[in-house]
Amino acid sequence: MSEEASAIVPGTRVRLSRRWSSLAVRLLDNVVTAECDVPPVDEQVLVLVTAGSKTIESRHGARWRRADYGPGSIGLTAPGHAARLRWHGDGRTLTTHVHLPAALVDRTALELWGRDANRLGRPDALAVEDPVLASVAGALGAAALNGADELYAESAGTFLAVHLLTHHAAAPPPREPGRDELRTRRAVRFIRENHHLPLTLADLAAAADLSPFHFLRVFKTATGQTPYRFLTRVRVERACRHLERGDLSVTEIGQACGFATPSRFASAFRAQIGLSPSAYRAAVRGDRAK
Repeated sequence: MSEEASAIVPGTRVRLSRRWSSLAVRLLDNVVTAECDVPPVDEQVLVLVTAGSKTIESRHGARWRRADYGPGSIGLTAPGHAARLRWHGDGRTLTTHVHLPAALVDRTALELWGRDANRLGRPDALAVEDPVLASVAGALGAAALNGADELYAESAGTFLAVHLLTHHAAAPPPREPGRDELRTRRAVRFIRENHHLPLTLADLAAAADLSPFHFLRVFKTATGQTPYRFLTRVRVERACRHLERGDLSVTEIGQACGFATPSRFASAFRAQIGLSPSAYRAAVRGDRAK
């Protein structure tokens, strides 16, 4: 759950919050006894219990699911899933919450299986036992405490996305990509390497060795997005990294990420992130100061 969501759960306190551009980690101290609603978020959330034990129940329709939580137990919540939860047991639990952007999971599903993550089944489970997930989530918690850099978080996030889809979704073994899929991958790679340039549809189609009309159809079928929307998303993702890492001005970052004007940068950033670039930079630096 997000920091805002966790704040409305009685008895939950955020001990540490760290957001990289590739994922976020929050360490929570929970003395939860109430039954409450947890609102949906637009991220894949992994919750690792690091200390304490409780019994947790989650309602789906008229039925409740039940699981015992102890150190090493993991809960998985898919993007957009709300939950009604209740807890049984005295004492505290300490939990590490890892938030993977839905876009990262989608991109992983596309690159490995050539289909949207919704078609594979997004991981969602009240409790699983998975030593690999527990180890990586625990390491990310330590990394948040120690101030690890973006590369560490990005590498861990990519691994988690692959592992979750492989072991906790309905993903089949990765298959050999078809010709149109390989062309789409070339276009995606071209966009990521050249997002800072004033790219045209003709440029992208040429990278995929397709006509613009055919490229539009193939790219939308493979990714669920138009090339323009995908390019804008990549530019905003790169802008997030600049806002978190460096001292470039907002205007300079917009130019470096391929936005033609400051107003287009601000509009695209707010549409995707929900904040202006300046507000995002202030929020990230505030999180790190905690």
